[in-house]
Amino acid sequence: MSKIACTATMSPESIELNLDGNDISISLEGDIDFTNLVKPLTSLIEWKSGIDMTWTERDEPTDKENVAKGVIDKIIESFNQVIEEQFGEEDEEFEENDAPPF
Repeated sequence: MSKIACTATMSPESIELNLDGNDISISLEGDIDFTNLVKPLTSLIEWKSGIDMTWTERDEPTDKENVAKGVIDKIIESFNQVIEEQFGEEDEEFEENDAPPF
């Protein structure tokens, strides 16, 4: 199964993600809202591909940055698990049945 690239860069003000060419910003000011990440993920389900996450972290991230990173990692992990559960079996069935029946 192919993977969709996602890179993330942390700063004290925000986490900037590039998800397959789409820039997503998650502000760390006040309450953290992950909607900007979740909405694009729902449209990626039809691609039947997991996400390969790469982080660029600061030398001394704040506690809030670390918490936000942990939540994003969990969101991506859950997304990948759903993709594997929903579409991993289809890929296996195809591989078993892709040879001619003779």
